[in-house]
Amino acid sequence: MNTFTSAKAEVYSRIESLPARLSQHVDLAKQCADRLFDSAATQVDAEHIFISTGDIDAMWLRDSSFQVKPLLRFAMHAGVRQFVEGVIRQQAKCIAIDPHANAFNINANSNRWHKDFADQSPWVFERKWEIDSLASFIDVSLGLAEASNSTSHLDKHWWNAASSAVSVFETETQHDPESYVLIRKDAPKHDWLYPEGRGAEFENCGLIWSGFRPSDDACELPFNIAQNAYAAAQLERLAKFAEAELADRCVKLAAQIRNAIAANAIVGGHYAYEIDGLGNHLEMDDANIPSLLSLPYLGFCSADDSTYIATREFVLSEKNPWFFTGAEVSHIGSPHTGKNRVWPLAMAMQIITSAQPELEQLDALKTLSEKSNGLHESVDVNEIRDFTREWFSWAEMTYFDAVFSTAEKL
Repeated sequence: MNTFTSAKAEVYSRIESLPARLSQHVDLAKQCADRLFDSAATQVDAEHIFISTGDIDAMWLRDSSFQVKPLLRFAMHAGVRQFVEGVIRQQAKCIAIDPHANAFNINANSNRWHKDFADQSPWVFERKWEIDSLASFIDVSLGLAEASNSTSHLDKHWWNAASSAVSVFETETQHDPESYVLIRKDAPKHDWLYPEGRGAEFENCGLIWSGFRPSDDACELPFNIAQNAYAAAQLERLAKFAEAELADRCVKLAAQIRNAIAANAIVGGHYAYEIDGLGNHLEMDDANIPSLLSLPYLGFCSADDSTYIATREFVLSEKNPWFFTGAEVSHIGSPHTGKNRVWPLAMAMQIITSAQPELEQLDALKTLSEKSNGLHESVDVNEIRDFTREWFSWAEMTYFDAVFSTAEKL
């Protein structure tokens, strides 16, 4: 039995063992797993597994991490562990090629969304610098080690990638505007670092500078709080695995980020979405993960943290300018897809981060999938059959995660 077959068989067994109260979610959970193993995943060689994000034939470091992260609860099974290990090894290989890139090809085929840099590697599908690309790699890697009691995937190649990630984080806390310039002519402003390829003005304040959000849209203000929170949490985890010198750097940087968030990013009792270090802040949340809604999922805080509770109340209300209410569905959307579109991804994250099982929300998500023939990127709040992206595996696997998260709370 090969890795894919073994892993899929175990996942199917776990789905079929879900509590009776979740029986109506069994078929859709299986469909999500099917598409991950049968369509998104490709065995590159004996050691590496490539994961496409869905209907775009490229591997995002962030997306692929969150696509396989729900499987970590089954990681004591050898097939599941080996499957996730293969993904992590592919990610480490990608980071070695370019630690500032967000998406990669299965081989050096020069396929790309856009060639933004003269020296852009033929392996790189897109080179947008986003903190979550590296933080998610650390997250799923250490999550596998913790869940499986195995560190076999934390080999020299992995440690080189992890060390590179820490170095990039450190460098970007003292960002040089000339070090990363991305201009796309005749493209919308959100798709490049408007106005001169360097993004908004800022002052370094202890946080990691990011060019782009988890949506792959340009940051309006360059210190994205959810991404920084994610990095801090993963640096703290990494310190427990790393040798002394690297561990000390991780602890120092994580504390620096947490202190900077506490000092600069709490507005009206809740977290801002982005700040610039100059006193300006942006109050909103985006459906894409890392998000403010997802902070407990990212490991930054507990679900009963008072600032998180206030933040959650804000982002799940119409005070959040990207929360939309319609005739068929209401939830969080994203500037990436425009007004009056909400994301199943965020709906699933609400369920995952809830302290209580939200069966009604889970059922609503399943109903949405049935009416729109899938879990898409976004749906129109007044006509959910009007969607973006035919196949979005990340949304499917976040729903999968929500099902099992609910089961664990029942």
